[in-house]
Amino acid sequence: MNRRIVTIAVGLAATSLLAAGCGGKDGGGSGGGGGKDKASASSASSSGQAGSSGKSGKSAAPIVSTAEAGTILDTYEKVNNAANVTQDGAKLGTVEGGALYQQSLAQYKQFPTYSAKVKADYRKPFTYVDRHFHIPAGGSWFMVDAAVSGGNFDKGERQLIVFQQQTGGHWKMVLADDFTGAAPAVATSADGAATVVAPDATVAGTKLSTLGSAANDLRVSGGKKAGAVLADSAVRRDAVKEYTTRNDHWGRYKTCLRTDFEDAGAKWDSAYTTYPQTYAVRTADGGALVASTSYFVKLEFSTRPEQCTVVPGGNTTVYLHGDQPGVRSRFASLNAVSVPATGKPVQLGGDVQLIGASS
Repeated sequence: MNRRIVTIAVGLAATSLLAAGCGGKDGGGSGGGGGKDKASASSASSSGQAGSSGKSGKSAAPIVSTAEAGTILDTYEKVNNAANVTQDGAKLGTVEGGALYQQSLAQYKQFPTYSAKVKADYRKPFTYVDRHFHIPAGGSWFMVDAAVSGGNFDKGERQLIVFQQQTGGHWKMVLADDFTGAAPAVATSADGAATVVAPDATVAGTKLSTLGSAANDLRVSGGKKAGAVLADSAVRRDAVKEYTTRNDHWGRYKTCLRTDFEDAGAKWDSAYTTYPQTYAVRTADGGALVASTSYFVKLEFSTRPEQCTVVPGGNTTVYLHGDQPGVRSRFASLNAVSVPATGKPVQLGGDVQLIGASS
């Protein structure tokens, strides 16, 4: 999983300035230390699609037991902690995939630009404690809500995690989004399985698969368009602030330098793979607990190239060097959202990570 890294990278040369930041978490599994594992299960299939729930009216048992899920989480933690010491992407790739692995590889690549303290914290081991498993009765994924202890994680910090089964039967963590507070209670069957909600399902007027674009819109338009469906929260306010203050860092160069955001959509460069996924389970109140991925682009460019250019700084320097007419920074976002049976969806967390940049 991607570690928490809060970096404001500023590059200044002549009449140019670029601020590139990343926040995320490269984290891991659970290691047997943290209290009794708890489980719920549900019927589901891969990529968040709803699956069958058994025959003759009987609810089906979870696809893996709580003990098996705990072992999967423990294995992930052990491998991730070892990989983080030397930034071994190949090793990490044996237990991690999708957008989460994309974020982690980006952090490994950007590691040389981090401060000595961040590097030291990054190498510290972590463990998952107070684990709650939401395991489907069918399909190929399960969800975990767990606290994270150690490493550079804050006290009380939790993660909403998704493991996806791969060809051959092994499991990889594909999503892990940090949040604080409590996630909503998940509905369970008589056999302890959580009930999966399909990505294209509509809950309280919101199509679950659109939540990623809604989160992106907070930066793209300040939440005036797709993001209007999201309730007020600290996560929302932080993202909207990025929109409203997007040009502040240019200072006296505001007259010739500009920053905008755009949803990845069709404009996402083909060189970058996207993993647009939505996973959801039914909550006890009839709503949904959703974990999803999304992508957006930060554009920093000169409106008067003859007067101003952009010079990449900080983490962006691993992708670009020297004067540029503009920079396209690409971000992968992991989103955790509680969708109540009535009312607006509430963002529990939203981890974004710079994964690439080009002129």
